[in-house]
Amino acid sequence: MVYLFSKLSMTFSIVIPTKNRPEQLKNLFRSIISQKRLPDQIIIIDQSEKNKVEKSNFLEPTIKTKLRLNYIHNVKIEGLVEAKHSAIPINDCDYITFLDDDIVLEPNYLYEIEKAFHRFPNMVGVNGLIQNHPKVTFLKRLIFEITHFGNFKDDRISVIKSIKIDSSTPKKVNVLSGGLSTWRKDIFNAISFDTKNKFHAYEDKEFSMRVKKKFPESFYIIPRAKLCHYHSKLNRQNLLDRSKNDVIEIIMLFKKNGNFNFLGFDFFIILFALLIKSIILSFKYMRVDFILNYIRGNIQGFKKQIK
Repeated sequence: MVYLFSKLSMTFSIVIPTKNRPEQLKNLFRSIISQKRLPDQIIIIDQSEKNKVEKSNFLEPTIKTKLRLNYIHNVKIEGLVEAKHSAIPINDCDYITFLDDDIVLEPNYLYEIEKAFHRFPNMVGVNGLIQNHPKVTFLKRLIFEITHFGNFKDDRISVIKSIKIDSSTPKKVNVLSGGLSTWRKDIFNAISFDTKNKFHAYEDKEFSMRVKKKFPESFYIIPRAKLCHYHSKLNRQNLLDRSKNDVIEIIMLFKKNGNFNFLGFDFFIILFALLIKSIILSFKYMRVDFILNYIRGNIQGFKKQIK
């Protein structure tokens, strides 16, 4: 049975930024219109090439379910962050859920998100729980925790590891994954997505850092809101380019939002960790380009000015 909640209850929109992934988008959309608790509004920000646009596939299902659909096709929108930002003025709901287009929701996803916000109104932003999250070895987790502290602390992996099967209690985290996040809409009156500095891989960390300053202790994972994230290889940076971009964004992230509680030690440790990673990748793929891109990333990152 599908539940359409009254206007007196919370209202939810779902925002889907997408580009040249029509099949993935259709899979996600099917999981949305199959929700136990339907959204009140769906906003698709499509940056696809003209022959990849699939608007007609979504009109009939939304008419049948009486869902409001805003389908925006605009190839001039550049990147994920700008796509998210462009959806904010279109949103008419109390809560906004941003979803990557290669996600598939379980039928109770939005129902569990709403239930959690009713129970814990202090929450500002939440994530669901990824069911097909790749397993991380103890050694990798240990290295990650040693090299990510201070400004770069990210406890999502350890928190997810601690969640018991069928737990109903939201778990506090210090960072939210941007591609499966739900936010109270009023935070966007105070904090905007950064469309000027072109963050990509670390856009969720950058946004979380700024939200956390105004709304501390307000991020949670909702264990019963479950989904699968399939990480489509379409439109993703190749590993070589990503190795340079990660260095650039780490430097930009510290320049923009960093503090010196650790005298910058946290910053230099994570840069050193990225150097080690580039060396390992150079040996693995027998390409010195990974080390060269690490050097290029440092040069470009330190030269870039925060806008």
